[in-house]
Amino acid sequence: MWSASRGDRLYRHGAPTGLMAVTALLVGNSRLHWGLGTPQSSGPGPLLQHWDGDWPPWQVQPATMRWAAVGLIPPSVETRLGSWPPPVETCQMPLANCPAHVGVDRALGGWQAFGCSAGGGVLVVDAGTALTMTAVTSNGSFAGGRILPGVALQLESLHQRTASLPCVVSPQARAWPTLPWNPAKPGFLATDTVNAMVDGVIHGLSAAVVNTMAALATAAVVRECWLTGGDAPLLQEAIHTQLAAGQLASRELALHHDPHLVLKGLLRLRTRTDGGGLDA
Repeated sequence: MWSASRGDRLYRHGAPTGLMAVTALLVGNSRLHWGLGTPQSSGPGPLLQHWDGDWPPWQVQPATMRWAAVGLIPPSVETRLGSWPPPVETCQMPLANCPAHVGVDRALGGWQAFGCSAGGGVLVVDAGTALTMTAVTSNGSFAGGRILPGVALQLESLHQRTASLPCVVSPQARAWPTLPWNPAKPGFLATDTVNAMVDGVIHGLSAAVVNTMAALATAAVVRECWLTGGDAPLLQEAIHTQLAAGQLASRELALHHDPHLVLKGLLRLRTRTDGGGLDA
């Protein structure tokens, strides 16, 4: 991975437009997601830099910013908006039949995954604060999706709405207040409360994903599934296990994991020369 200083040198030394480093920012529901890259680094490889937090360690150039928001804009970002370009919105995305009310992160993820696919439709599973599933058909059209509470939301709800269940949060989000998660062996159930809660949430979400994959594969809507989001690594093994035991159609789906799928979608967008918005 490149250092932040090398990313800055792309600006200072006047690299060609195609190599100009761009800062991408997604304002999520729980945190800020930053990426530094070029349109050429929007494929399967790593970004030049990435950062989850208040402000990235590299120099942010407003003229080349690409950003979008699905959550509330924090003061650290709001005070700088005057020098930034407008945010990318769903209505600007080159994703056919995508309603304007669909979250821009879903539109970006679906469009990016379809552009990186081997052909055929794709299902994007974004495991963040909410777990969203977004389908794109083989002709690049939005085909709907599903939205569920994510890992941390479900665990926090179990604690808040019961009398005795402990406070357990996603290990991707914060440190565990109790003990690490030890997944039960296949065919066995957890024997303590914390792991029973975590296993229940992870297997429930994974089952929802696999059920959706199987239905779309059987209907020949999708051929690939792309996992992204902070909690994707927690779900990946359970999804693999359930797919292996499931229907033939779902077992034949290609499963990919790209933690920066949405940021790469922002990097891949370019401003149209006619001033009419954004395009691929």
